Amino acid sequence: MNAGEYQNNLFTSLQNIFGNEYVKKEWDTVKYDTHFSNHKEIYAPRHDIAIGPFNDYSDLDCGIDNTKFMQTHPLTKSLLNDKLEAGCKFKDVWNSFSRCFIAIEIEFSGSSKHILGSIINASVSGSIGIIIGNENNIGKIRRIYYYIVRLEGLERLKINTLGNINMYDANDFVKLLSEHNTSTQMRKGDG
Repeated sequence: MNAGEYQNNLFTSLQNIFGNEYVKKEWDTVKYDTHFSNHKEIYAPRHDIAIGPFNDYSDLDCGIDNTKFMQTHPLTKSLLNDKLEAGCKFKDVWNSFSRCFIAIEIEFSGSSKHILGSIINASVSGSIGIIIGNENNIGKIRRIYYYIVRLEGLERLKINTLGNINMYDANDFVKLLSEHNTSTQMRKGDG
C-alpha cells in the first residue's frame, strides 16, 4: 500500500473514532493563524492528518486549550501509556501549546531532512505528535528522532517538546486504532 492509500484508510478509521468534524486530511495550519496576514513570508506546515479539537493562536494567547479535555480520551491513554509507565510526567508527553489534539505525519519515503521536519512539525503542532513509517522507513524515523532527543539532552537544542512524539510502524498503528474503533462502536451501540 502506498502512502496516499494508507492516508485515506487511516483518515476513515479516525473519522469512525472521532467523527467527521474532528478529523482533517492535509490540514493546513495557516487557516487557524490569525496573527499573520502575509503567509507567504512564514512557513506553515500541512499535516497529513490532524485531529481536533483545534486551537488557534488567539485561544492560546488567552490560555484556553481546547484540546485539554482530550487528555482523558482512551486513545490518549494508549498512546502515552508506555512513556508514563517508564516514569515520564504527563506534562512532558503532552504539548499544552498545540494547534490540534493529534498531528500525524506519514513517512513512507523521503529524505532524512524531510523526516526531521515532519518530527518537529508534528511535535509542535499536536498535543500528541505521531510519525508513521512503513517497514522500509521506520528504522530511519527512529534514528532521526533519537538524534534530536540526544541533541536536546546535550543542550544543543532547546526544543523540549519532543516527549509528545510517538512513532509507529504502519501496521501497528492500524492495529491500535482497530481496538479503539471497536470500543467506540460498541459504546455508540450501548447508548
